[in-house]
Amino acid sequence: MKNSNRKTSLIGVLIATIALVFIVLTAGQLFMVTNYSNKSTGKSYGENCTEITQAYSMMLTNRLNMYIREIRTYVDADIVQSLDNDKIIAWMCARNERKSSNIDAMYFVTLDGTAYRDDGTIADFRNEEFYKAIAIDGSYQYVSNPKMDEVIKKPIFYVAHVLIVNGKKLGIFAGVYPLSTMQKMVSDIQLGETGNAWMLDGNGTVISYPEYGYSMKKNFIADLSNDHADLKQIAQNMTARKIGSGWIKSLTSDERLFVTYAPVHNAPWSIGFNISESQIYSAGHSIRKIMLISFGVIVVVLLLITGLLLFSLLHPLKKVEQTINEIASGNANLTKRISISSNNEIGAIVVGFNRFTEKLQSIVSELKKSQITLSSAGDILAKTTEASADAIENIKDSIIETTSGIQEQTDGINETSTAVNEIASNITSLEKMITNQVAGVTEASSAVEQMIGNIDSVTNTVEKMVGSFNILSESARDGYQKQSGVNEMLLKIESDSKLLLEANQVIANIARQTNLLAMNAAIEAAHAGEAGKGFSVVSDEIRKLSENSTIQSSTIGERLEHIRASIEEVVAASKQSSEAFSTVENGIKNTDELVQLIQNAMAEQKVGSSQIIEALRDMNDSSSEVSSASKEMAQGNQLILEQVERLKSSADRMQAFINLMDSNTKQIDKSSSELIDIATKVGETIGQISSQIDQFEV
Repeated sequence: MKNSNRKTSLIGVLIATIALVFIVLTAGQLFMVTNYSNKSTGKSYGENCTEITQAYSMMLTNRLNMYIREIRTYVDADIVQSLDNDKIIAWMCARNERKSSNIDAMYFVTLDGTAYRDDGTIADFRNEEFYKAIAIDGSYQYVSNPKMDEVIKKPIFYVAHVLIVNGKKLGIFAGVYPLSTMQKMVSDIQLGETGNAWMLDGNGTVISYPEYGYSMKKNFIADLSNDHADLKQIAQNMTARKIGSGWIKSLTSDERLFVTYAPVHNAPWSIGFNISESQIYSAGHSIRKIMLISFGVIVVVLLLITGLLLFSLLHPLKKVEQTINEIASGNANLTKRISISSNNEIGAIVVGFNRFTEKLQSIVSELKKSQITLSSAGDILAKTTEASADAIENIKDSIIETTSGIQEQTDGINETSTAVNEIASNITSLEKMITNQVAGVTEASSAVEQMIGNIDSVTNTVEKMVGSFNILSESARDGYQKQSGVNEMLLKIESDSKLLLEANQVIANIARQTNLLAMNAAIEAAHAGEAGKGFSVVSDEIRKLSENSTIQSSTIGERLEHIRASIEEVVAASKQSSEAFSTVENGIKNTDELVQLIQNAMAEQKVGSSQIIEALRDMNDSSSEVSSASKEMAQGNQLILEQVERLKSSADRMQAFINLMDSNTKQIDKSSSELIDIATKVGETIGQISSQIDQFEV
């Protein structure tokens, strides 16, 4: 409740609004400037880091190229032209003191993997990386991945070159170089406070890293957890000799690092360069701090200037407030006016307020004049209301007496109507019962007549069935007789086919005998010599004719066998058909006897149905006479009911009219009571208005 009545300072609201708008606009501007600065700085750092990484990759490549050139001085020496490995090894050992200071030791490795050191010791290098690359894979030169030297316990790497003279491969010159030189070159690479470089070998093992303890001990592909999957992915890209960049999580903190990477040529190594996110966006952070400070100063200065200006402009409103409070307190003196000489919007408000006060003064003066007239009108209204209330009470008493007389008449009419309705209800029930009886007799007559018609239809159908069964029986007998004739013909054909088979067998025997005679004739013709040549030709023709007869006889026999088998099947089917005809004929006889019985029963049913229809017609005539008498009683009773209903309707209308008068009287009585209350309230209101108007001094 205290907060709702607390006075609000207009100057404070305006200053707070201006400050809020300025802060929102400033925050938006600060966000856009910082975002643009971060993007621009990030892009610039990304390009610079990529160029730095590639530049240092080239620097390391140049150092390796220098090492390769140092090994080539051995390959290009004159002694190799001797093609004698022993002389070459002796020469290499002789210049041990004069070798490059970069080289810790020199080896000459024969093609079988035996390594001769320049200090005279011998080792087996068949498992060394550079030996496999040159001797087996056919490379000309090779820089190996670093390894820990078991003797000096320091990391080293080999720079090897094949020795070929006149197209013949003699062996491999390999120099041992300390890894510390390359590590120092990488560790010396720095940019700002956090930018530094690191290097991996071809397997992902760390060659050099700014964090202590990682070099030659940690593998970024095999030893990293899933929390550093981003660094593991970059390590895989580096071992695949790709060029690229990306963001990773620092191994020692939660800070994000931007990484660029590139391969080192002539070696299976890759160099990476990382810089922290805070260093990349440090320029944006500095700009944001400067802008925040400058914006804070601007806000303070702006609020001071705005406050002073608003105070000077709104100070005249204090005088307006004092004058209004004076008018509102005491006797509400409407004769007071505000005098301010400001020629601005506040001056215009004061002029408007003075005009409003003058107008209010004239209105209150008129209200005071109307006060006396309103008081006398209230007295007259109260007296008239009391007289109306007395008249309404008299009307209510008359209506109550009339209502009681009409109610007695209505009760008598209702009793008469109830008795007449009961009589009408009984007559109606009787009429319905008679009607239902007539309808039942009519339906029974129709059903019996329909049943007689159905009996006639069934009788006709049975007679037709009798005729059809007679025809069917004759047809079955005829079919049985014809089937018997067919059976006899088939039996005759079967006996004829047997005779044909026997005749064909005789023909076959004759053909065989003829063939034997032809053969004998040919033999005799051969015995006769020249004289039997003609007879020999005749015997050959007879023999050919016999062979053809034999073939045809065999074919005819096969056909006759097929015909005989078919005839036997037809004979069997014919016997089954005869048996079926006999069964059908017996069934037709039995069915014909049943149809005759049905025909006799339907004739007897028709006679009984005719007797039932005659009895129903007599009953229908009696029901019609009773129904006519019942209808006459119902019509007379209906006239009585109509007269009673008219009388009841008149009584109801009179009762409704009296009820309406009673309702209107009650409404008038209610309105009169309300009018009395209103007159009382008007009197009270007039008194209150008088007391309020009297407070104004006009």
